[in-house]
Amino acid sequence: MNARTVLFASALALWAAAVQAHPALTLRDFRALVRFGTPHFSPDGHRIAVRTIRADFVHDRWDATLRVLEVPGGKMHTLVRGMRELTEARWSPHGRSVAFIGKVDGQAAQVFEVPATGGTPRVLTDAPRGVEQFAFSPDGRTLAYVTPDPSPLSVHERQTHHDLFAIHDDDYLIHQPPVPSEIWLQPLPGGAARQLTHGPGSVLETPPPFGGGITVPSWSADGHWIVYTRQADADDADSDRTTIMAVNVASGAARRIGTHLSYEYAPRFAPQGAAVAYLYPHGPGPVSVMDLHVGSPGGASRDVSAALGRDFAADFAWLPNGKALLGMADQGIDSHLFLQPLRGPGRAVALGGLQALSVAVSSRGAIAVVADSTRRAPELYLLRSPRSAPLPLTHVNRSFDAYAYPRSVEVQWHAPDGQLNDGILTYPNDYAPGRRYPLVVFSHGGPEAASTGHFDADEIGPLRLLFAAEGYLVFEPNYRGSDNLGNAHEHAIYRDPGVGPDSDVISGIKMLQARGIVDNARIAAVGHSYGGYMTTWLIGHQHFWRCAVVADGVTDWTEEYELSGDGNLAWTRDSLGGSPWDPHAAALYRSGSPITYAGDITTPTLILSGTADVTVPITESLALYHALASRHVPVKFLGIPGAFHMPQDPVHRALFYRAMLRWVVHYLSH
Repeated sequence: MNARTVLFASALALWAAAVQAHPALTLRDFRALVRFGTPHFSPDGHRIAVRTIRADFVHDRWDATLRVLEVPGGKMHTLVRGMRELTEARWSPHGRSVAFIGKVDGQAAQVFEVPATGGTPRVLTDAPRGVEQFAFSPDGRTLAYVTPDPSPLSVHERQTHHDLFAIHDDDYLIHQPPVPSEIWLQPLPGGAARQLTHGPGSVLETPPPFGGGITVPSWSADGHWIVYTRQADADDADSDRTTIMAVNVASGAARRIGTHLSYEYAPRFAPQGAAVAYLYPHGPGPVSVMDLHVGSPGGASRDVSAALGRDFAADFAWLPNGKALLGMADQGIDSHLFLQPLRGPGRAVALGGLQALSVAVSSRGAIAVVADSTRRAPELYLLRSPRSAPLPLTHVNRSFDAYAYPRSVEVQWHAPDGQLNDGILTYPNDYAPGRRYPLVVFSHGGPEAASTGHFDADEIGPLRLLFAAEGYLVFEPNYRGSDNLGNAHEHAIYRDPGVGPDSDVISGIKMLQARGIVDNARIAAVGHSYGGYMTTWLIGHQHFWRCAVVADGVTDWTEEYELSGDGNLAWTRDSLGGSPWDPHAAALYRSGSPITYAGDITTPTLILSGTADVTVPITESLALYHALASRHVPVKFLGIPGAFHMPQDPVHRALFYRAMLRWVVHYLSH
């Protein structure tokens, strides 16, 4: 054992001694966790509006509270508490009030406004089918909001059951005609709203296949234009068919910003001038990182972040001078902030080990970021400039400081074909050098995502800490296809959905085994979504696993293409190189599907699936269940009533994680 290894082992021993002085977290402890929405600065930059969200287990719902904080002191007061489904808090341009989306008495969601000093909220919109997004004009005289069109079926047609409708690229649970969402303009303080955009396309309201996201319409600084992401139709599996459109507020005339017919997302006007930033894949094809592009109505667009090679999230912001952008992207096991000038190289913004969750920039150039780490619950932080250190503005999760936390570190290794991978290794709370420990391998979803050092975020949620408290090593490999090691690493999954990622995970396990810390007889495979795909693939190709958990897992690419929504038709087609009926891709739909190898699975497996999941239909879990049950492989299948691709309510979310924890503990503790 060399000197470096001895020092590392000694450090881990000291860490283990320190954590034994504090209690380990339990799943019930996480009920006290306060989460944050995206922060928003007031126009003068002196205040921040933010939602804090807590779980209400008695009523099985998430309760949001709208708060305002003083900057820089962090003094906080409450504006709105107790309104159902309170989302999307934004300042009015004059800074005297904060608007948000909420519901009252079971009615459709509307935009409300409350004085920034406190008071009774008043409703600003009267959209019969509810409001999905909204944004103030720069002068505060007009509110742009997004709302669905009415059904093309009349009341009489529905009542008499003359209600057949056309289905195109829609999910298997569709039960009514898909309708577009459009932008309407509401005069303030009152007056009749008018529709600005019209079909057959729709404002994007469905999750995209690879990157980007649903974002609010964005006004130009002069108030003459609104930019938004336009989907070619209202079918929920077509969220790849998107373009950035600028619509003239006065005339309704529309212009394209980009030059592509698909995969353009998240447009934002600069705080001055006509520049528009948006996201588009770096290439080759959409299986790549999302770059920042900048264009203008009627002008040319260009890629400004190509050299940086990071996969930008839809949550980015302009700096007040309009010469640079600030965005979030994964790098290694960190969720970083990156400053990207319109010309020149981008760079990471130092967060002192924190992981960014959401970000906002003030008119003065200050940065508000919600951030956490593997051992620090989320709080709101302030950076006075991109070169400043983060200062905590809130302490709402201070109670979590009293618990013991394991040590999490980045590990790197090469697959047999030379592919560089990384991941997170978390040691047990009671780790002692020289011992071997059970190992839980957790594969993240996406796959264009990454396992990063968050406290209770991403799909692993609290499981990293809960498994470590049980005395297990936790390994989270960022296999090829992950978005944290550059474009080549992400693109390497193209037409290689299983074999390459399998070699990445297995070689990572061998790397840990070579360290002499793994109990080779007690290794579990766990994963959600594409991580569920990876888990099913792994237990179909290797047989050393003690147990497995497949949560909302993809098992059959043909079903994913034919039945799913939320852009997964496009994801499957563009990742495998064609449809199941394309001779170039047809064989891969079979050879790349874990269900093909389900007859070889011998590992005791827990399967979980939401009954309303349109991202990964429950039919895929049913097929896996029967493949195991018919051969008497120990298997348990839990359905989650009404859940989409993850349980949305706090009770089902807790039961989801508890079931996974108990299954693994049962098999690894014996």
